[in-house]
Amino acid sequence: MFRTLRKSMRARWQAFTLIELLVVIAIIAILIGLLVPAVQKVRESAARLQCQNNLKQLGIAMHAYHDTRKFLPSAGSSDGKPFSPGPWPNGGEGTNWAVFIMPYIEQGSIYNRLTFTGDAGWTDDPNQKNSSAVNNVTLSAGIVLPLYRCPSDPHPALIGNGSNVPNNVQVTRNSYVAIAGAVDRLDAAGLFRESRNTDASSWSIDFGITAWGGMIVPAYSRVTLGSVTARDGLSNTMMLSEQSDYLFYDNGQQGGEYDMTTTANGLYRGHPGTYRDGQGNLSAGAAWMDSRGQTFTTIRYRINQKTGWKRGVDNVGVSPSRWQSEGANVPLVSAHTGGVNVLLGDGSVRFLSDSIDLLMLARLATRDDGGVLNLPD
Repeated sequence: MFRTLRKSMRARWQAFTLIELLVVIAIIAILIGLLVPAVQKVRESAARLQCQNNLKQLGIAMHAYHDTRKFLPSAGSSDGKPFSPGPWPNGGEGTNWAVFIMPYIEQGSIYNRLTFTGDAGWTDDPNQKNSSAVNNVTLSAGIVLPLYRCPSDPHPALIGNGSNVPNNVQVTRNSYVAIAGAVDRLDAAGLFRESRNTDASSWSIDFGITAWGGMIVPAYSRVTLGSVTARDGLSNTMMLSEQSDYLFYDNGQQGGEYDMTTTANGLYRGHPGTYRDGQGNLSAGAAWMDSRGQTFTTIRYRINQKTGWKRGVDNVGVSPSRWQSEGANVPLVSAHTGGVNVLLGDGSVRFLSDSIDLLMLARLATRDDGGVLNLPD
């Protein structure tokens, strides 16, 4: 009898009632609910830190390029002097800043085999002899350059080359864009003034307004670190920032991989700038030049202004009607909470809040406006 009683008591001690099981499950669910956001927050913090480190390394590369060449790289330019010695027999367009600094981000093994024969970033005909676009894209096919990728960027790391090289050869898609400057009178009070903007004489003004008053600008303005005025200061002037998230149309639809961005044409696609003269020399930006954005943007809208965009509307600079890509004024956006990372002229990296006003953002984008800045710590 006593042996049977002990067995019965032991069985009761070892079993759980249904209520006890439900309580345990509820506690576990609560703990998971608390833990998952914490883990996500830690992951995003690590991703944001890695993004900042990427930009710091790109800043070091920009300064190394400047030390070597005595000027900063172009945001995008035709092949020509001083970026390439020639000849330039091939029809097409040149490339962009991310290619020019490749030797300074430990990609010299690729860069040293690139060619710049007139179509380094876009070829009019991939069958033309010694096409640079075909050569360059082929060299980088399927290779992800991690330094050009923000870890939080939801876009695929590889995208079709956008250089008119057939068979949809995939190359790195950049998470970062150069800051070409800002649009005249972009603030509500019209206090910001800028004459270096494309206008109606540009064949592609429907894509928006492109500036060349920043530090990394299209064409060849021979911008130097010393050309940033003392009142502006290198620590108060942007070089690069992020276009590392999707934008959304006014019906709530997320833009596709090629919509509302300047980075969808891949690593090599550039900008013709103001073309070459008879001697192969390049010149500064002009109001009539191509207004399209190619891995660079001109400030016109607030940081992380992601929603409410109308599809196929010209002269807004985000989703032009000809195709919904290459807008000149696609805003700076990221998947980071509350803002974007920016690389400043002195090589430092700061996190700029969504709440920064447009006037201050325009002054940060301009190398010589002389405006007073009071950035929050």
